[in-house]
Amino acid sequence: MRQLFRFSGGMTLLVLCAGVLFGFGGHVHPLGDSLALLRMPLGIVCAAGLVFQMPKILRIFGVAATTLALGTTAPLLVASGAEGPLLLYTKNLLYRNSDLPALAADIRASAADVVTLQEVGQRNDVFLTMLLNDYPHQHLCRFSGWSGVAVLSKTPFEGAPQCSTHRGIAAARIVNEGQAVWVASVHLPWPYPYDHARSATSATTLLAQLEGPIVMGGDFNIFPWASSVRELRRVSQTRLARPLRPTYNLYGTPLFLDYVAAPGGGRVTYRDRLGSDHLGVLAALHLSG
Repeated sequence: MRQLFRFSGGMTLLVLCAGVLFGFGGHVHPLGDSLALLRMPLGIVCAAGLVFQMPKILRIFGVAATTLALGTTAPLLVASGAEGPLLLYTKNLLYRNSDLPALAADIRASAADVVTLQEVGQRNDVFLTMLLNDYPHQHLCRFSGWSGVAVLSKTPFEGAPQCSTHRGIAAARIVNEGQAVWVASVHLPWPYPYDHARSATSATTLLAQLEGPIVMGGDFNIFPWASSVRELRRVSQTRLARPLRPTYNLYGTPLFLDYVAAPGGGRVTYRDRLGSDHLGVLAALHLSG
């Protein structure tokens, strides 16, 4: 009975630690990115399992899985970035937001240079009009009746703004302190089995076509260590602004869904929900690495 217990425990630990490794395979199949959502808790379980007696090969596997899991996630939670000159406020409005005046006041009070918005729908697009005096330059990509994605700026756009072919990105070019930079508002669907992969590919394609520095902020609906987001950062040549904090609660589970990236990273502070189900993110960004 004792041997059976050890065998069952060892196999359970093997499966859980294997889940960590499969979570790095999002570039092979989108299921990998869904498993990446569990990378941190699986890493903690693998670490806890190491206190028990087990074969050497299983212990080595557990150490490797723990190191990979926590080494690619924990540093994002403790590091803090330095403030840069471009101030960006990003917010998933929530299509049925009933506190838009308070949110508009918070955006004005933040003194952000640019704003990236998600879930700008037919029920709340009056919000763009509410901010028109403060942010007169506005670009909205309408992907459905509820899932518009927008970029708002105090200063004029340079050239023609862009939209991805599938729900994902609205991008507009501005000039900040004499430097032209693309500002991308991102809103991807939930991970597999939802349509995250196709939208992420569309977003990556658009980012690859933009010339010059890029900053992006929004609701990625997946954690920043997922393969799809790492590819977006690679193509845009950006680093995450820090510190990273949960911005959404799914039945009491905190999720890291909303964040910002720029060529030189930056420093983040978090704003109240203000009628949404997501926190707002305010980031002071560096445009050079």
